[in-house]
Amino acid sequence: MRLCPSRFVAALAAVLLLVSAGVAQDKTPFSRRNPVTEAVRNTKDSIVTIKVPRPNGGKDMIGTGVIVDKSGIIVTNNHVVGKCKSPKVQLADGSLVAGEVIFAEARWDLAAVRIQPKSPLQELKLGSSSDLIVGETVIAIGHPFGYTNTVSTGIISALGRDITVNGDVLAGLVQIDAAINPGNSGGPLLNINGELIGINCALRDEAQNIAFAISANTVNSALANVLGAKRVAGVNHGLECQEIIVAETGDRQRVVLASFKGDVKGDQLKAGDTIRAVGARQVVNVFDVERSLWNAKPGDTVKLTVEREGESLVVELTLGASTGAGSTANAQARDAQPVAVMPMARIVGASQRE
Repeated sequence: MRLCPSRFVAALAAVLLLVSAGVAQDKTPFSRRNPVTEAVRNTKDSIVTIKVPRPNGGKDMIGTGVIVDKSGIIVTNNHVVGKCKSPKVQLADGSLVAGEVIFAEARWDLAAVRIQPKSPLQELKLGSSSDLIVGETVIAIGHPFGYTNTVSTGIISALGRDITVNGDVLAGLVQIDAAINPGNSGGPLLNINGELIGINCALRDEAQNIAFAISANTVNSALANVLGAKRVAGVNHGLECQEIIVAETGDRQRVVLASFKGDVKGDQLKAGDTIRAVGARQVVNVFDVERSLWNAKPGDTVKLTVEREGESLVVELTLGASTGAGSTANAQARDAQPVAVMPMARIVGASQRE
């Protein structure tokens, strides 16, 4: 039996329609998840709101902070806390707790706020800014104009920028083109793996997409300096360390011993040893080394896990005493430079704050 041309065309069209419908049904939708959505999801519980009362009353000034230690240590900007010694901190779950400023330094535009949580907090991994790439994707999270947990993305526009804010030179900043507004100050700058690579601090007034972040290396150095074991616990470990990057992703940061002046039992520490753990804490930066000893006392012995020429060994380090025991842990907040409390440093005209 033969089909006439018109019937043949109709039958062919029906077959093609069925085939195309089957193909459409078999097509797998694209996943809407990507590195940015995962980084935001994985870090949201480490981002807090800093609320600073206005000197003359009224609605609180709003800034952002980042939990860097699960015991309740939060990093933000010096210009966020201003002269306030007791800001309020709102956690990701909405709870509002009292905070205490334990240091505030205009030279870094960094401050640390301590809270007393009921349970350990989720801390944000402090990454390295040593291998940042101009053009790589970055994520900024904060509370611009009070719109909490606002996410913006962009790229690194330049590295090593120096700007002047109220007479203080902030050096080695990361320039970004992500949207930054008042309220973003003190918030995290993340890479697509959710590592903290900077603290957002300033925007260029009368410009578009020119903003700045304090590099993670500066944050790490400041924390290790001001919240070091010498000042918090009054102990001297004798370790002089440096950080290196061994890979682009994953377990990529290392702490390497540069020199040592202290007391150890058994195998001696050697320059070039990689310190992998201090006591029970795995370490990837110098701040980790310091905070691992916050609860130690002079005379205590702590185990160091080190790698040397491909082998792992444990060294027992005896901690010495240091002058100024607990000077930072018990100190009152230092008065900031005499500036108005601002939710975002604005670089105006000849690099001056508004």
